[in-house]
Amino acid sequence: MTVICEECGKVYHVDPDKLDRYKGKNVRVRCGECGHVTQMSRLMDAAEEPAYDFEKAAAPSMPSAAPPQREMPEEPAPRPDIAYRTAGTEGRAGWLGLRGKMVILFLVIPILLLAISGYLSQQLLRQMATDITDESTELVLQEGKEKLMQKARDVAKQCEVYLQNHPTLEREDFFYDPEFSMLAVQVVGESGYTCLIQQPEPERGQNWTIWAHPNPNIIGIDDIDMIRKALGPHFEDFFKVLGASEGMRESDGNYMWKDPDGKIREKYMAVAPINLEGLPFLLMSTAYIDEFTAKTEYLKEYANNKTAEIRNINVGVLLIVIIIIGLCILIYGYRLTRSIQYLTEAADRISVGDLEAEIDIKSKDEIGNLADAISRMQDSLRFSIERLRRRR
Repeated sequence: MTVICEECGKVYHVDPDKLDRYKGKNVRVRCGECGHVTQMSRLMDAAEEPAYDFEKAAAPSMPSAAPPQREMPEEPAPRPDIAYRTAGTEGRAGWLGLRGKMVILFLVIPILLLAISGYLSQQLLRQMATDITDESTELVLQEGKEKLMQKARDVAKQCEVYLQNHPTLEREDFFYDPEFSMLAVQVVGESGYTCLIQQPEPERGQNWTIWAHPNPNIIGIDDIDMIRKALGPHFEDFFKVLGASEGMRESDGNYMWKDPDGKIREKYMAVAPINLEGLPFLLMSTAYIDEFTAKTEYLKEYANNKTAEIRNINVGVLLIVIIIIGLCILIYGYRLTRSIQYLTEAADRISVGDLEAEIDIKSKDEIGNLADAISRMQDSLRFSIERLRRRR
């Protein structure tokens, strides 16, 4: 097979059997002298026109009297430089690519920002719920303590009035007098109660003594040693509250109390004096702290559940957003990069001389503008080559 360069006229002889290793119907060869690329078909018939007839047809007419034109000596046919290039082998695309950059810029970074914002919002919401429940617990506890102190004052006043009207009632009979016992021992809340206690009287040889109590077994006995043994290391807190009332003063405070089942629970005690001249009686009102805070504990649990529910909703919304944005980026990114890759391959084909390469992009955005620009460049190159050929 004979190939003649369209620019410089150099003649090459190519073995058609060697073209079988190239794919496609057309093969492009580059001239070793001028670098011009010529496209040739592998299906060309071997019985094409001889090289000299083609040269005569292309050469201008000469007078018949002119000497015969000397034929160009044939040179050994070098192996043509095959201009075979694809966009995938010599492209400058990095390891990340346009789609990878789009995923990072429009999916990963926004998702990270949303996740950080959601985490901070969740922490703020949890802290706010904790602060509200703690403040509510403190308010309810303070209100319960005030009610307990007021209860001690009211019962002390009732006992004071009763003892003033019954001056002959002895302290040993306080618990056994039904009316006075009902006044001195009253129920507070679910498990709280009031009781009447006597502060120490050294002249009579009496220590802290209970004269009215829900438990009849401790009436009239010195219960301090018994309480000390029962409370162990928690006795100091109990006696600190009780001792503060010595001298017929009001006192209140928290302490730990041991239940009959051995469980240690926190209690609150309020002590109010019974103002009777010469009588060292005190009215004590006590109740468990958890009775005051039971409702706030429910509120705290409710707030924690709501916080967890909001967290789950935020996580669900975030996952849905990730899926939607991810699909949009993947679909749009695929279409965008496919068009860019198509235009890159078309530009590669034009760069090796395939000026008939078809560019079929119907996009109406910047990609469409780029396709139009490449088409105009293709047409300009085709027209320029045709003008050069006509000038020859």
